[in-house]
Amino acid sequence: MQHLHLLGCMVIAGLLTACGGGSSSQQQVKDELQPQPDLSLGHLAIVSQDNERVALSLYDLSQNKTVFNTPLKQLPLATYSSPSYGYAVLMDRVAGEVSFVAAGSQPKILDYRLYGAAPTHYRQINGQAAVFYDGNDTQSSKFDVFTDQDVAQGLVASQRLPYKHHGVAEPRGNMVLSSYLAETETQVSTVKSYAQHGDHYHEEQTMTHACSGLHGAASNQNFIGFGCQDGVLLVEQQGQRFIDTKIATPARIGTLLGHEKVSDLVALASTQQELFIVDPVNQQADIVAWNDQNLKRLKPSFSTSGKYFVILDDQGGLSILDSSTWQVLHYLPLLNQETTLSQAQLAMHGTQDHVFINDANTKQILQIDLNTAQIVQRIQLDVVPQQIAWLKN
Repeated sequence: MQHLHLLGCMVIAGLLTACGGGSSSQQQVKDELQPQPDLSLGHLAIVSQDNERVALSLYDLSQNKTVFNTPLKQLPLATYSSPSYGYAVLMDRVAGEVSFVAAGSQPKILDYRLYGAAPTHYRQINGQAAVFYDGNDTQSSKFDVFTDQDVAQGLVASQRLPYKHHGVAEPRGNMVLSSYLAETETQVSTVKSYAQHGDHYHEEQTMTHACSGLHGAASNQNFIGFGCQDGVLLVEQQGQRFIDTKIATPARIGTLLGHEKVSDLVALASTQQELFIVDPVNQQADIVAWNDQNLKRLKPSFSTSGKYFVILDDQGGLSILDSSTWQVLHYLPLLNQETTLSQAQLAMHGTQDHVFINDANTKQILQIDLNTAQIVQRIQLDVVPQQIAWLKN
């Protein structure tokens, strides 16, 4: 009987020990049930300007708070996301430099920078970006091409061109299509291809069609378009070779937009508000009227997936178009007439079809879900947001 009594005590002791362990497990389960930050929400890089004080901050969308802030010497020309959203890319045309701000767990401005006279046009597609520098009286134009990994390693490929001009470069894998000013030209009308050789490029091919008044470029998976005085210079890439043709439009094209998953290119003319939808395969441009209220385009953009094309207009409204049919799906009145609409920017979320729009008057940033056409968040700031870009964690 005494033996049984001892055994019973041992069993009870074991159960008590087990209960003690159960308490630890319950605490672990409780901890796991606590809301965890959704790292996929990312950061917003926000360039602000108040009373001539310019600063860059990173707003953590999972924590709903600012996690980094640093002063800037002056307001950049523009702020973009890097090709894989790891960095904010600040284009300072006045200082002639391009700087990078890393997000993630340890935000910082990188010591590594790019330099050149008047960095102006920034183009990116398929994980690559190109910066085109217009040049000045002492420096000719050039372009830099990079990925996020290139920036991390400080290994950016670059090519200097013979003469200064306001131009653009389109990255295409190990190839680049760039505007080119010949010695005999006073206005840019030529596009050349370049092949990468380590940290620089070799000239390969000159497109056969001229593009007078060249301004703006965009790509999809197989085609590249350049805006011309008389239409669009359309270039098809076949490996390292390019075949070009011309698509006429009744107005000068100064802006093009494209997406790697969308077969059409969008061409815009400053003299009329319709969209020229360029079909590269059939080599034609169709006019699409996206509103019947005489609204003027301010900021257009494809969504991250390419499913939507959005237009912010001069009345502060956002039109959401289906990029497969070019029909308007929704119209959202967002910013009132008192808002400084010229300062409004569009920044696309990198993993969701959401768009961020800054409102300088209310010091807010609106987040809109393009699938539901709903405002899902209003981020209230104590500074005036001038430029925004989405970055991953």
